[in-house]
Amino acid sequence: MPLLKLLHFTALIAWCGTLLYLPALIAASCRSPLRAERPGHPQLNRTIFNLIATPAALVAIGSGTALFLRDGTFGIWLVAKLTAVAVMVICHALCGLLILQCERQPRPALTIVCAALGGTTLGMIAATLWLVLAKPY
Repeated sequence: MPLLKLLHFTALIAWCGTLLYLPALIAASCRSPLRAERPGHPQLNRTIFNLIATPAALVAIGSGTALFLRDGTFGIWLVAKLTAVAVMVICHALCGLLILQCERQPRPALTIVCAALGGTTLGMIAATLWLVLAKPY
């Protein structure tokens, strides 16, 4: 089953990368209320979210579930890791809400929310990585 782990790692890299990139991209596109002054293509946020982040999240969660069911790994370690992943899923959903908010009414104040979301995401990625590396055998 090394291919399942490879699939899981690849999906995680894509998902975590987009979760870190999206808040910055959303903040950049919401800085200017005038559409003509907004950097980049207006649909770029939505495209990255729908075509990269969401499928990568689904593959990462599905393959991770298959891995721990296959290995029979259960315990407090798994609960802590799944809690961190659940917060990452919430951050993913908040990115989607921010994209919609930015499309409807871009406001510079959303940059503070994007910074907080990016920091929370980074913290959860670091916590998940630490939990995986500290995994009891």
